[in-house]
Amino acid sequence: MTKILVWDIPARLLHWAFAASLMAALAISLLVDKERPIFQLHMVLGIVAVFLLAERIVLGLVGSRYSRFASFPVHPRELARYLTSAVISKTKLYAGNNPGSAMAAVLMFLLVPALFISGIGYGGESLEELHEVLAWALLAVIVMHLMGLAWHTLRHRENISLPMVTGKKTGLPENAIGSAHAVWGMIILIVAGLWITALFAGYNEQAKAVKLPGLGVSLSLGEKESGEGKQKRDRDND
Repeated sequence: MTKILVWDIPARLLHWAFAASLMAALAISLLVDKERPIFQLHMVLGIVAVFLLAERIVLGLVGSRYSRFASFPVHPRELARYLTSAVISKTKLYAGNNPGSAMAAVLMFLLVPALFISGIGYGGESLEELHEVLAWALLAVIVMHLMGLAWHTLRHRENISLPMVTGKKTGLPENAIGSAHAVWGMIILIVAGLWITALFAGYNEQAKAVKLPGLGVSLSLGEKESGEGKQKRDRDND
């Protein structure tokens, strides 16, 4: 057993950028009052997370060995075996994602688009309530993921988060990937940086709107009212 390369630079960049955008969006939504202008940034950061997720999906289809979704060990039987062994004994070591982290990733990848759809404000109170439930579900997944990382680190005396910084972990040479793909990492960094910069440039705090770069679509960052709700508000103001 020796240190082998398992995570290339594109996977590591997107992992940390995606995590940072989610945590920032959740922090603002939990700590900032909805009436304050800065609250709108949690929606902008949510859009950033969706964009980064789109790039991650591309990696999941054509990326390196352990970035591909096909490598995710999420079969129910394997997941159950992994979770059981995590409690009563030491778990099997995986070169890439283990079943716990793979399932957490899948849940996040599903919850983020659902949060975007339910949070753009066109569905009235029902979708607003669903958005809140989904946000708590995402937070729960993140917390359980972090607890799993901590438990694995203590159980195996292995910092399981470190490979997402260095790209390397202990394993068999035949399980290593062939390249860190630094060029593709640079391309992804530039594309993501330009798109996110353009997104924030298209953010209008006064208008409570943001323009999506490359799509020519503007999204409102305020709550939409139904016709009935608007009429009621107008009557109340009168």
